[in-house]
Amino acid sequence: MIPAGAVRDFRHEALFYTGLDQFLDNVVPFIREGLDREERILIVVDSAKIDALQQELGSDAHEVHFADMTGVGRNPARLIPAWRRFIDSQPHPRPLRGVGEPIWADRSPAELVEAQAHETLLNVAFGGTPDLKLLCPYNIGALGPEVVAEARRSHPILVAHDGREMHSETYLHEHPSPARLDEPLPLPPIDATVFSFDSEAGALSVVRGIVWQFAVRAGLNRFGVDSLTVAVNEIATNSVRFGGGKGTLRLWTQDGSVICEVTDAGHIAGSSLIGRTLPPVEQTDGRGLWLANQLCDLVQIRSAPGGTAVRLHVRGDHE
Repeated sequence: MIPAGAVRDFRHEALFYTGLDQFLDNVVPFIREGLDREERILIVVDSAKIDALQQELGSDAHEVHFADMTGVGRNPARLIPAWRRFIDSQPHPRPLRGVGEPIWADRSPAELVEAQAHETLLNVAFGGTPDLKLLCPYNIGALGPEVVAEARRSHPILVAHDGREMHSETYLHEHPSPARLDEPLPLPPIDATVFSFDSEAGALSVVRGIVWQFAVRAGLNRFGVDSLTVAVNEIATNSVRFGGGKGTLRLWTQDGSVICEVTDAGHIAGSSLIGRTLPPVEQTDGRGLWLANQLCDLVQIRSAPGGTAVRLHVRGDHE
């Protein structure tokens, strides 16, 4: 038990494991330690690992909250809000711990970048949160060395498969914002559909019509079509309001997804968590990016003094 009144700083750990057995050998004791300390626990991993953990925990599994990462973390930008809801849902202050595995081998390159950004941004979002311990497993048998190197930069504590803990020598203490989000996105294909819009009456209606028709022709279901159309409308509205009064829309399909990109001359300044945290009621901007993340399977935001690009992905199996 933690002594009454004891407070721990936020602790963010990366677990390097290979295979299910090593995963269970480390995560099950992590959970049981939390149960022994009467902590609230949230586990966000894939359904197969949830089943394995519940079998290992037996009746204790009822004391643990589980969520399927392939649903919750389909868009990595939804994960910080999920952790925040878990924290805020506790009726009384008490220590919390969690396990989250947002990075796996089948992530697309674009998803991987955003999931890695999420791991770094956890330090920004919860750096001042006491009595919170997060363990992030990495299956190093299936992930490339560059992914492991990035994990060392985003996690101050590293845990080996045998349970040994060490401080990461490459952790980004001074610069917690993910550097890769400053890099330009890959260029759209040359055959992408292009439409320029401005602040004239009816321009945004035309944008919505183009997106809707493109998404229908690409084979998205009705929910996917509507989600993408609403999301693009929010981002295009931002371009008109904050991005110099005009913007450019590009649309294409790639690997089973419909992708819409909106670019303008504006610059999104402020928090690196924009789009990943719900703005307060009194804040007049930032809600469009938040909504886009709730509607789309992936949202990539790149902004610099020279302009902003927001790329929205909706997959063919969008639910």
